[in-house]
Amino acid sequence: MKKILLPLLLCFALYTRAQNPATMPQLPGIQANIKASLKAKISGTVMDAAQNKPVEFATVALLNPQTEKIIGGTTTNESGKFLISGVDEGTYRIVISFIGFENKTINNVHVGSEGGEVTLGIVQMQTDSRTLNEVIVTAEKPLVEDKDDRIVYNADKDATNAGGSAIDVLKKVPLLTVDPDGTVTLKGSSSIKVLINNKPSSIMARSISEALQMIPAELIKSVEVVTAPSAKYDAEGTAGVINIITKNQLQGLTGGLNASVGSRRNNLGGNFNFKRDKLSITGYGGGNVNNYYGGSESVRQNLLGDQVISTIEQINAYKNKGRSGFGSFSIDYDLDTLNRVGIDASFGGEARNTNSTRDTRVTSDDPQYFRRYNHTQNRNRNMDLNFNYTRTFKRSKEQEYTFLAQYNRNNNHSNYSLYQMPLPESEVIDYRERNNNDNQQNEFTLQTDFTYPLSTVKRRMLEIGTKAILRDVGSDYRLENASDGSLNFQDDPRRANMFDYQQWVWSSYASFRMRTSNMWGFNVGGRLEMTNITADFVSTSTKFSDRYQNFLPNVTISKRFGEERRLKLNYSQRIQRPSIFFLNPYVNYADPKNISSGNPYLNPELAHSVELSFSTFTKKGTTINAMLFGRQTNNAIERITTVDTSGVSSSTYRNIAQNATYGMNLFGSARPVKQWTISGSFGLNYNILNSTALQIHNENWSYQFNMNTSLQLPNNFSVQANGSYRSRRIQLQGQSSGFYYYAFSGRKEFKKQKVTITANFENPFRRYNTIETLLQTPTFRSDGSNYNVIRNIRLSVNWRFGKMDAGQNREKKRISNDDGKRG
Repeated sequence: MKKILLPLLLCFALYTRAQNPATMPQLPGIQANIKASLKAKISGTVMDAAQNKPVEFATVALLNPQTEKIIGGTTTNESGKFLISGVDEGTYRIVISFIGFENKTINNVHVGSEGGEVTLGIVQMQTDSRTLNEVIVTAEKPLVEDKDDRIVYNADKDATNAGGSAIDVLKKVPLLTVDPDGTVTLKGSSSIKVLINNKPSSIMARSISEALQMIPAELIKSVEVVTAPSAKYDAEGTAGVINIITKNQLQGLTGGLNASVGSRRNNLGGNFNFKRDKLSITGYGGGNVNNYYGGSESVRQNLLGDQVISTIEQINAYKNKGRSGFGSFSIDYDLDTLNRVGIDASFGGEARNTNSTRDTRVTSDDPQYFRRYNHTQNRNRNMDLNFNYTRTFKRSKEQEYTFLAQYNRNNNHSNYSLYQMPLPESEVIDYRERNNNDNQQNEFTLQTDFTYPLSTVKRRMLEIGTKAILRDVGSDYRLENASDGSLNFQDDPRRANMFDYQQWVWSSYASFRMRTSNMWGFNVGGRLEMTNITADFVSTSTKFSDRYQNFLPNVTISKRFGEERRLKLNYSQRIQRPSIFFLNPYVNYADPKNISSGNPYLNPELAHSVELSFSTFTKKGTTINAMLFGRQTNNAIERITTVDTSGVSSSTYRNIAQNATYGMNLFGSARPVKQWTISGSFGLNYNILNSTALQIHNENWSYQFNMNTSLQLPNNFSVQANGSYRSRRIQLQGQSSGFYYYAFSGRKEFKKQKVTITANFENPFRRYNTIETLLQTPTFRSDGSNYNVIRNIRLSVNWRFGKMDAGQNREKKRISNDDGKRG
């Protein structure tokens, strides 16, 4: 305990002294004019006795041996050297401490009245044989942390995550809402960017919700929510950035195995972490099998004026079974105390089979009644490769240069086959259809950043950087059908879809930040982005090119009141580029009564965002964060549906609306007693959707809240519960109902065996979640409902092995491509 408290007491003493020297307790004999009486210096070099190398950033405390009070102190630099200036005449004790080493005490350090410098020479420190697990208990992280520019949810502290996926984790993160279909929203908007370890991943290229289902919860250490990213971030994601941090250990060899069985998902995985001297290696591998099922019902009335000219009723049911695997490794090597290189890679794959049945009944002058059986297969493989180089400088540890390179690849193959029968069902098959679809995305990125402290005393920092991204997306979609229901399939060239799409983005940024002596903080920056697009949609004979550039400012002003309260105001402009999902003009006829296509002529969304937040915390663990925000997008991309006179609906995307959201969010966490923690958030939004071109205006108030509570019981038992609710949401042409979620868990730890067993119960009293939808325009009215299985019960076992010693970790730099609006 002393080893932990001593550096904290020193930091507090130095901070108090820097703020107001007159308030420091003075030793007898020290005059009122402190500066005049500080004469001597004490210096030395701290070395690791076992490895004969410097101990960087060790805490060196100067104590009065009679009172044991801290007089002053410092930390060692990259070479292990330290210097304590302004020491009065007297006899002192020096205590040197660093996590992973035994405290080193030097008694009877004499300082004469003549001043000068007292040299202690080389001071050897011995490695502490105790493991880090012995000190984790005294410094346990809270479930949620409020940092300067982000909210951090420490997922590894939440028992209910065991055996789940990233989707289950995100359901409990403050400010976030996860729809039953896996859509993630932040501050009421799905225009977000999801990163893994500060960088994009190819598994997000096709579908964010499907990718999040692939990532096991056991792999996740924390989730960071950045609502007002600085200019250093790419300007993509009009609502903000979500950064998923995976687990990484310290010195030694550690690892674990985890397994879970459940009613909808089974997992098996393992990880290892090795770090010794200059080398660090981490790895993870695992797989899962899952099954989901649900369905939908809809009734659409097609209108001509005030008259109903036809009605379409559809009933759909599906079963979805899939398996996926995920693996990653990273290797980092410290060339010396100033230079570091590293490589890392991740691989993933997924196979999913879906069987569905859809009944369609058309009531009109030409009635139609038929049933379609559909079998779909999806196969997906992805790969990320990264290289990073970091150099720090002797002048200041905050001066830093980084060079980063990244290559992503995503390959996807899908096919389906369907056959159609008239209703009432008979043995007659009157139509068949099948397809093959191969698509891939390649992305190559180069990035360099430089951080330069203009003044460490006045805390002024300059950050500059540049980045180039090249994306290449291709697809080959071919379809065959047999209109008579036979096996004599014929190519249908009207429904073939071949395209090649390239996007090049170059960006540069500059950001200046400073903090004044009276605790004001300023961060001013801007980002210039230039985008070039070329596309060849072969099947529709559409060639397309576009070029645009944007300057995106970012300003943050903050004020701290002590160390426990902060007020922050931010303005930023953000951009959201449409991805190939929105741009592809291919017309999808899989449901002949509801067809859809993309729009290659979409422009990027540009949004103005303002955010005012206040946060405070107490030493007893109570945290409160309150936020007011406003966001307006003048050329929002919206899905538009129209119905023709034959009763067929067509859906596409257009820059046709003004989208504005104004709201507040309140988050709080507390620990009423040592064993009980509780946290929750509440958000209230006013949403406005307006399209002058379509003469549509839709607005409403919406709200959402979530709560999480855990209780530690005797004998290493714990229980936890969480729940959330989101109210009705609006779309440009309609609305959808709200939904809720709840879960319970119990956990037992066998610390001697390093085994943890967790039981989770998700929505145990409700099998399905149902969302009601309503769309209405002058040409149609559609009422529908979608239901998905939501009940899940699972049992998880986690076993840990190895020994973890404390050692210093240097932050690893990664690329973050925060651009690309995805479906």
